Amino acid sequence: TQRLKPGGEIPAKGKKTTLIVRNVKDLSRDVIKSDSAAVSVPELELELSSGTLGGIVTTVEGLIVKICEALERVHGFQLGDSTYEWKKKKWDGFTERLAKLLNLEEPWTLILDDALAASFIAPATDSLEDDKQLTIEEYERSWEQNEELGLNDMDTSSADMAYNTTSTS
Repeated sequence: TQRLKPGGEIPAKGKKTTLIVRNVKDLSRDVIKSDSAAVSVPELELELSSGTLGGIVTTVEGLIVKICEALERVHGFQLGDSTYEWKKKKWDGFTERLAKLLNLEEPWTLILDDALAASFIAPATDSLEDDKQLTIEEYERSWEQNEELGLNDMDTSSADMAYNTTSTS
């Protein structure tokens, strides 16, 4: 399975990674999407909140395919014979736009917004600075993001005291 669970220290800042997808090499870039990452594709008006799909290791193309499969599972029963025609047309329009993006008929944008900075899109070159299609921005988490992550009420004083006692002994 390609699921993953991050571990380690909680970083001080979140990270937003943006990739402009233009070619087949971009579709093949490795992606680590943690369970704390939100995913968006503005051209599809698609936004998935953190926790959706869990943590996975895949490629850009694989991530989009997994998103489409998950949406089909969730909405599959709603798209049966008794569905309103306008709902079917809306879904068909979405899948057509998705296919155009995967066929690279036009450039599109993949955004991973991870409040725990545990997600990754591989750069096209060895040097991140040389990859003009990939941008990474660190940001201060909002109070709401910290609350969702359980960080606002976290009290580590007893653990800190125990650590300081053992490290000085």
